[in-house]
Amino acid sequence: MDTLTHGLSSVLLARATASGSRDRTAIAAGRALSLRSRLTVGFLAGIFPDSDFLVRLIDGPLSYLKHHRGITHSVLMLPLWAGLLSLLFVLLWRGQYHWKAFYAVCAMSLGIHIFGDVITSFGTMILAPLSYAKFSLPSTFIIDFWFSGIIILALLVAWIWRRQGQQVALVGLATLAMYIGLQHFQAWQARDLGRTYVQQQELEQAEVHALPQPLSPFNWKIVIEQPQQYHVSYVNLHRRQAIALQEEQTGMLERINAIYQPLSRLSWQTLSRYGETAAQDLARNVWHKAMLKDIRDFMLFPALYRIEQREQGLCAWFQDHRFILGDARNVPFRFGACRNGDNDWQLYRHQGDHIVPLSP
Repeated sequence: MDTLTHGLSSVLLARATASGSRDRTAIAAGRALSLRSRLTVGFLAGIFPDSDFLVRLIDGPLSYLKHHRGITHSVLMLPLWAGLLSLLFVLLWRGQYHWKAFYAVCAMSLGIHIFGDVITSFGTMILAPLSYAKFSLPSTFIIDFWFSGIIILALLVAWIWRRQGQQVALVGLATLAMYIGLQHFQAWQARDLGRTYVQQQELEQAEVHALPQPLSPFNWKIVIEQPQQYHVSYVNLHRRQAIALQEEQTGMLERINAIYQPLSRLSWQTLSRYGETAAQDLARNVWHKAMLKDIRDFMLFPALYRIEQREQGLCAWFQDHRFILGDARNVPFRFGACRNGDNDWQLYRHQGDHIVPLSP
């Protein structure tokens, strides 16, 4: 989930649980937060876990791949982070409130942030530092305008009808929960389509995945994973007719939305994990090199993008099907290695038309 939505969802939760903050005696004694302070603390605590992006500024993109959604997103570390944030807020509010007044808001805000990340397909290390396994129950795309819109609408209505603000926020949270429930139902339907295809094609060692997609809760990418290949389909579970595009009048969002076909036109692509036969040995050899370990740990559905000759030498590039939309040219998190002559392979990141060296 994007950081702003995390912050706003925390504000909504803080508003929905704010009835006790109207106790003037407790507020005056520093045992409870004023409504304004409560919402401010909710927002700041709600965006705190994404402070791990600083790792990327300090130690580069590979550290970001390893540590993003790690220790700051751990449910095991949540009590500690809530305590530390509470002490920080005591200082920021110049001792106006006791640290216990901040603690519950911080804990709830961190919790809803972690939940908001777990329901995306990126993966979250909720058991760090005991385990760095990534957990995901993918129902929601990482930037979901409908999800964010529900939160923003609820906050606006709660601000307009302030006396009923808590009730409005509770309705907003309930609506958000129903929306997530709808998305999980759509995920089940998408996986069922994949399971039907597996049975029809008699695919062996096949595992079916459904990945939420942008623009609509009905847009899904179905990935059937086999040891040497993937079967991929893009579907809109509600659409009755395919979208006809007129190239000269089509914007980026329209092109993306048109990727997803109605059930009546469901089609499948079969994509090799290591490319065509002539390239498979080289691709497999590069993919399993030690320098790509962090890339292997990060990519859930890795596949060869291309093998090409550059001035840096012969290069093999890999990408993750989680982040591919149709035939999109620019794909995030595309990595590989290049070798010039008999030199050792060097690690690079592929960014559009440029490549960035990552090897020391």
